[in-house]
Amino acid sequence: MRIEKITMFHVQLPMKFNFKTAKGALNLRDTIIIKVESPNGLSGFGEVVAFTTPFYTSETFADSWKILEETYLPEILQKEFSHPFEIHEFFRNPLPMALAGLENALLDLYFKERNKNLIAGLFQEKLADKIPRGAVLGQMSDEQTIKEIDQLINSGVKRIKLKISPQIGTDLIKKLVKRYPQITFALDANRSFQLTDWPVIKALDELGLACIEEPFYIKDLSELKLLTELSVNFSTPLCFDESVQDLESLKILTELPFQTMLNVKIGRLGGLYQTQKAIEFCRQHQIGFWIGSMVESGISKILHVQLAALSGNAMAGDLSDSKHYFDQDLIQPEIAFPNGWMTVPTGVGIGLSVNDVALDRYTVNKLSLTSLK
Repeated sequence: MRIEKITMFHVQLPMKFNFKTAKGALNLRDTIIIKVESPNGLSGFGEVVAFTTPFYTSETFADSWKILEETYLPEILQKEFSHPFEIHEFFRNPLPMALAGLENALLDLYFKERNKNLIAGLFQEKLADKIPRGAVLGQMSDEQTIKEIDQLINSGVKRIKLKISPQIGTDLIKKLVKRYPQITFALDANRSFQLTDWPVIKALDELGLACIEEPFYIKDLSELKLLTELSVNFSTPLCFDESVQDLESLKILTELPFQTMLNVKIGRLGGLYQTQKAIEFCRQHQIGFWIGSMVESGISKILHVQLAALSGNAMAGDLSDSKHYFDQDLIQPEIAFPNGWMTVPTGVGIGLSVNDVALDRYTVNKLSLTSLK
């Protein structure tokens, strides 16, 4: 496998609303799209999903762009390799989101050359024909939250994740669970509580939630072993997202004193090489896994859609229509869940086409590098 040209696009996608969490707000999505081109004329696309500030993980948009421009892309152009996963051997101490975006672009190209779907080919299993939509609501007024939930129910959604923090309390959550018994609710605190806040989390156990995601700000997952005695009879799974960035931290979940789940995101885990291993580990150790999202474009999200079509997903993923977030996405057809369900695309590579017109429209800067061979 040899790459003749690589182009990086700095894309800015205006969002339709201000998406607020315990760690910040987002109304403009800066993202990096990578296009790799082979000598035979085929192209592959990937997306680097790092944010402009380090509120999620330490890697930022600027960090990703810099290491891609100065290290990853020039080196890839000089190498020949048989499989995209080999790039994980090329770089020491890699930045996971930058490496994931490059890896995904190479995988898209690799499976296009073989006329196969990327996710189905990689996991060697048939994908489900359809997947259910799972919605995420940021922090907003009580009235607006109820309005949004009513709209989601009308569109066929049956699983909703709510962003919470110590500042907003839990009274609303209890009211919503009682008001909408037909909805499966999950919560996401984005690591905004302290371990000393355990009584607040414990009080939510009676609500029958699908999970409580990242409740505690901790430096190491092992600190949660301190809850061993306090968590007796606690039945709600605690889900982990940004606390699990590699397989070593994932293994700690098997040592914790309560049921655990994993929110799978390709960029956070450093690519599909690590993502595949993480899913296999979860399957082997009875850790519930499901598929998250990074408020990214469809170039990355469509891979998450297909991961959500793998067997064993514990619940619907954080996957909504492209139109929910953006006026126009970078793929065609766009992601859509009519009546709460999406037909999973199984075309070659990432499964569908990149909208070159939209990519050009939202690109504010780009860089192209060409092989000297």
